[in-house]
Amino acid sequence: MDHSLTTATEVPEGFVPATHGGPYAKELGPFWSHRAADHTALGIRVAHRHSNSMGGAHGGFVATLADLGLVHAVAVAREKAGLPRAALATVNLSVDYLGRPKEGCWLEVRAQVTRLGRNIAFAEGMMLADGKRVARVSAVFAMQARR
Repeated sequence: MDHSLTTATEVPEGFVPATHGGPYAKELGPFWSHRAADHTALGIRVAHRHSNSMGGAHGGFVATLADLGLVHAVAVAREKAGLPRAALATVNLSVDYLGRPKEGCWLEVRAQVTRLGRNIAFAEGMMLADGKRVARVSAVFAMQARR
């Protein structure tokens, strides 16, 4: 991921470059990650290319960030539990839009894993735009060992 698009001064303290994600995520980024005691966060500075005609983050982009942030939380939870990396597929994604993140804001998902089973995981969290809640998010993921 090319993190040169966002300078360190535009990223909140404690965030480091996210190193996960496939080609789709890499095209949307750069994303930044933060591991706190009670949550895992994934954030990005909303750019013009993420925006709709109203000057806010496109709803599809918000949903994509929700999915990426929640799956990132599951991957971190698996790592903390000493489990090997797994292929994670979204079974269900729910986004309750509560506000409008504006172009230029720092947009982040703060997520917690509520259940980590052998084959399925549940995660939930909130999305913040410059610290203000703009969405409630949750997802269910199927997990399969990588071969």
